[in-house]
Amino acid sequence: MAEGLVHAELLAACSSLGHNDGLHYHREADCLETTKDLLRYLRRDDESHQVRRALGDSRVLQTDLLPLLQEHSQDEELLQLVVRLLVDLTNPALLLFREELPEEMVTRKQFLQLVRHQQGYKEAFTNQQAWEALAGRLRAILEIPKEEREEDERLLLERILVLTRNVLWAPASPEEGRTDNDSSLHDQVLWAMHLSGMAELLLYMTTSVAEHDFSLHLLEIISLMLREQDACWLATSNLRRSAQEKEEDDRRLQELRRLEALQREARRRASTSSRHSRFGGTYVVRQMKGVSDQDLIVHRPLANVSELSFDRHKKARKHNKNRLPMRECSTQRRSILAVSLFLQEFCVEFLAGAYNTVMATVKDSLDRARAQEHDETYYLWAIRFFLEFNRHHNFRVELVTETLAIETFHFIQTQIENYFERMTAEKKKVAVWSRRMHRALRAYQELLATLAHMDALPSQEVRESSRVLKSRLFYMVEYREMMLLLLQNYDPIKMSLGYLRDAVEATHIFLKLLEGMCRKGKHVLVQGKTKISNKKKPKAAAATPGTMAFTPTQLQELWDEVSGEVAAVVQGSPDTLPDMVPFDALSEESEEVQKETAMRRISHHLRGKELPQAVSLMRAAREVWPEGDIFGPQESDSTQDFLTLQEIFMANLSSPQEAPVQELDELEEYEEEEEEVEERMAVMSEQEFDFVGFVRRFANTKVVKAYSSLLHHYPTNTNHTNHCILKLFHRLAWDCKLPAIFFQASLFLVFLRAMEDPLRASSESPREIARFGKYIVRQLYKVAQTNPKVFVELLFWKTNREALEIECGYGEMESGKEAAKMAWGEEEEEELRRLHSEVEEIPAEARGEKDTVDLIMERLISTNRTRRSVIKKLKELGLIRSTNDLKKKTPKISAPRTWTEEEEEELRRLFEENKEAMDIVGRIMDNMSLRRPKHRVMEKILELGLVEDRKQLWKKRSKKTTARPKRKTGQDFLSANQATDDEVDEGSESEATLASDEEGDNTTGSQRASRNPAPPPAPVATPALISKALSVVLGAGRSEAVEWLSRILQDVADDREEDGDFEPVPVLAITQACTDAMEDEEFHKLLRLVGLQPPMKHQEMFWRVPSRLSVEGLRKRAQYLTQGASGELQDLENPDEPLEPVQPEPVNVKPQKAKKPKKAKSKQKASKMTRSGSEDKENQFKGTSVNMVSDDGPLSQRQSGENESGEDDVPLSSLTGRSSPSSSRPHSRASKRMLSDDSDGELSQRKTVKEKKKKKKRLVLDSDSEEEKDDGERVEEEKDDGDRTEEEDDGEKEVVSQTSKKQRIRAIIDSDDE
Repeated sequence: MAEGLVHAELLAACSSLGHNDGLHYHREADCLETTKDLLRYLRRDDESHQVRRALGDSRVLQTDLLPLLQEHSQDEELLQLVVRLLVDLTNPALLLFREELPEEMVTRKQFLQLVRHQQGYKEAFTNQQAWEALAGRLRAILEIPKEEREEDERLLLERILVLTRNVLWAPASPEEGRTDNDSSLHDQVLWAMHLSGMAELLLYMTTSVAEHDFSLHLLEIISLMLREQDACWLATSNLRRSAQEKEEDDRRLQELRRLEALQREARRRASTSSRHSRFGGTYVVRQMKGVSDQDLIVHRPLANVSELSFDRHKKARKHNKNRLPMRECSTQRRSILAVSLFLQEFCVEFLAGAYNTVMATVKDSLDRARAQEHDETYYLWAIRFFLEFNRHHNFRVELVTETLAIETFHFIQTQIENYFERMTAEKKKVAVWSRRMHRALRAYQELLATLAHMDALPSQEVRESSRVLKSRLFYMVEYREMMLLLLQNYDPIKMSLGYLRDAVEATHIFLKLLEGMCRKGKHVLVQGKTKISNKKKPKAAAATPGTMAFTPTQLQELWDEVSGEVAAVVQGSPDTLPDMVPFDALSEESEEVQKETAMRRISHHLRGKELPQAVSLMRAAREVWPEGDIFGPQESDSTQDFLTLQEIFMANLSSPQEAPVQELDELEEYEEEEEEVEERMAVMSEQEFDFVGFVRRFANTKVVKAYSSLLHHYPTNTNHTNHCILKLFHRLAWDCKLPAIFFQASLFLVFLRAMEDPLRASSESPREIARFGKYIVRQLYKVAQTNPKVFVELLFWKTNREALEIECGYGEMESGKEAAKMAWGEEEEEELRRLHSEVEEIPAEARGEKDTVDLIMERLISTNRTRRSVIKKLKELGLIRSTNDLKKKTPKISAPRTWTEEEEEELRRLFEENKEAMDIVGRIMDNMSLRRPKHRVMEKILELGLVEDRKQLWKKRSKKTTARPKRKTGQDFLSANQATDDEVDEGSESEATLASDEEGDNTTGSQRASRNPAPPPAPVATPALISKALSVVLGAGRSEAVEWLSRILQDVADDREEDGDFEPVPVLAITQACTDAMEDEEFHKLLRLVGLQPPMKHQEMFWRVPSRLSVEGLRKRAQYLTQGASGELQDLENPDEPLEPVQPEPVNVKPQKAKKPKKAKSKQKASKMTRSGSEDKENQFKGTSVNMVSDDGPLSQRQSGENESGEDDVPLSSLTGRSSPSSSRPHSRASKRMLSDDSDGELSQRKTVKEKKKKKKRLVLDSDSEEEKDDGERVEEEKDDGDRTEEEDDGEKEVVSQTSKKQRIRAIIDSDDE
């Protein structure tokens, strides 16, 4: 009911405007008020646009508003209202729906209804008188100077421009159906504007500086005027058709007639019988099986077997609406000749007088965000259209200099990236952002085409300008890789086929320009990204002037250098100082911390000689924090400021960039300083441009797939587009030697279509496609001779690397970059032929030990060729048949077996010179005049009596004295540190004290064991137990592993006897039999009986020969294993007597107060180990342990649980003792002093070796042994039994840091040396 009332009111209002008598339109008395009512109705319209649709159905614009505009334009007030009403009614329907097409059916009908109304309004504006009324009023306003115009006149001027925009924006009706060279509705509107003088007024406004505020409106109107025009055709329009146009039209007509004849002939051949198709009969297709094993049966006649298709009854795959390919919406048509000439003249005048100024004004508005969201699209359209128009119509570069700059390239690239991001984020507006991205791409394409056109001009200045622009464009990585990124990101669902077509043509121009810059031996330097490894240590970080630590003397010298400049800056004008902010308002730091940071910043600026910043920052900080006069007094003069800056400069302040790090622990800090931090970062650097390498990057699956999809539409593509596609394919297949990348079944179907195309004889595109297809097929069959799997590869798209693997072999290319370098170019092949002929002429005597390939590789220009690739290429070129042709080395002269006197004398001399070397024999052989085998040299040295044992000639192995500390977690570090402190704080007592306090210290031992869980104690090694375990292992066929274990124990015993180094040795299995044995549980039992230590969980990988086993014990174990492996009976006189204690148990002692080490002159007594008389021998070995004590307490207390922190176990029979001065020596670490028990049970002192010899090379090596080494060896010293004070309080312990511990160790070592 309400809708009917509104409709009735609108009809009444419309009838109150006036009436037409056939000649003139007469307004009613209340016409003015009725117009205001209509505006009020439109202002209160709802979302369904009921009022707007009702006014459109009533045709009020055609019957009343336009006649009012024509007849009564002199009435100023009425004209203002009518223009306002016209602007409101002609608003684009898409803007009314917020630039989103409605999806609901009812809303979509309303939208289409409004579009039909706008098309009717546009038809009404084909009236010349309406435009004359608007043009007359616009001319009157423009004659008034800008400063004298009133606000109503300015608003009317802008509304007339908006009305013009709305009329031109209305789309063409599909029912119109106008062809080229016919007058469309849009052409009629343009012609009416031309006849009324409206177009000339618009052109005047673009050239007038006073009207630059309306530049965006004018540019939008111009783009709508020319939106259906082709710039190339418009620029070449003329009163007479050119000969080229005539030839083109004739060619197209002939092609259409030929195609029609071929289709008619094909239909005639298809009808093989005069009978009706229903009586065609049943046929059998030979050599084609059906569902069964019989021949295929068809029920219709076939003229050709190729016409048989199994897809007739298949259903097409359905796609969702949102997954359909993007459709092209741009339409171009040719207007009638009169309109074309008018528009051509309009474009020429706009280019000559207004293009540069308008584009500069619009660009400034876009940069300052004074435009609407989509206004940049008109700017991009103007770049594309007018550059193309200028290129085809008497090209003059000075007319387009405003947009022909590197800043324009940057702006377009930024817009493309922005559109792509918005397209990904706003999925409902994908079509809108895709069209805008396409417009930006076309502008970029036209800029490249203009640069290419400038290179072909005869003017040297124009060519030089083009070269400068190209050098700047190709230098930057972002500009150089934009087209590649656009092709890689192509999505047919989001981007139209026209977008892909323009991207392909733009890429063709880009590569052509880039190739022109690099040809003729030019070396082009460009900016490139390189990844570097930046290894840095916090300790060795490069210090800047603001972060260096200076001594007071150095600071004074530096201050003397800069004090004069500081005084000049302080006394200078404050206006010249930069603005500095001393605090961060968003920081969560306290005020005191920010004060300190400001002080550090001032110091940093002073030391970096940034004096204005330092002075300004100090004064700003004084204003913020005036209390306390930290930054000087509030009312200080220049002298006081100078003194304040001097105090800050001389203070020891670090740089503000150095973040304060809280020291958790000294050991953790040490580990952080030693740790290397490796970072891979991409840095920009200049490098020589490789054009072939850049083109090879287009051998990408996505790029080739996009090009192939466009090639599928080759009949509808232009010849230029097909040429661009084939040109890139030729670059990849021929220049980059990657024909295998086109081994794809879908591409072969396109090649087949082109070969069977009836227009192949007359059209260039099918002929070129067929030619390229033949080349690819030939390469396919050539590769199939060596790789039969290539036919399976037809089903997949291939990358650069995969294409090379198809030709060269699968798995031979390590990476895509290295694989691409394996391809040989024509110049490299010619170079290889020339070098081969030159090398073949070299005589055998001059070659030495080098063969043909070695000599060729020395002379090759490319240094990245491998020997294998050179040999392979020589075979392909037919220069060699096999590698036997390369073996033309000089025959070797073997040395005689007898030694001359001169050679023996030379051997003695070389031995004396190199007897202290690490590798004696190797150094001797390097300096011998006549080469002899190594074993002959060693035999001769033994024969001459220069050494007594062959082992002395073995290569010595350097022993590492330091090991990188293993990184620990916080809990592990606290546990290890607590254990170390417990050991340092424990004192040494006499034998009776050890026995009495053993029970009281169990609690501490249990706590330590809980922190460092120890493995279960190993059983005692006795001959009976070893014999029993051996019988089980040998019964399982492990004799080889037993012999291997015996050799290891013997070698370790020899090493320990030689250099006195009792370090854990890892056991690494080499052969398969030994590896299998190391996984056997019975063999593990034998290892435990022998005394080997199993690997600790999460820390070790291999079994180890522990340090607690003595030399004699190792040899006894090796002897028993050897006898058992050979089948001999073992010595069972004492079957239950232990060979040597295996798992010592710690003896806990009371903690003693640390004392300073005594001097060397003081006498020290060796502590003795007491054994209980009631214990038998086995219990003695199980229950006894040793304390390594010094004046500061026990320096090394061995137990299995401490091995987790990297400490070596101490042999059970070892006691600390003071060695004689002759046996002691200075060392970087604490010397070892060990006592081993003999067969009678007595303890004898063993001295350390004065200088450790280098170890011989073992069969058992493992890097984990380095992790087992103790960072600092313990010093074992005797303690004086007298002058000791016992601590009364057992629970109180002194925490000793590692630094103090090392100082005490050094003190002990110094006292020993004295």
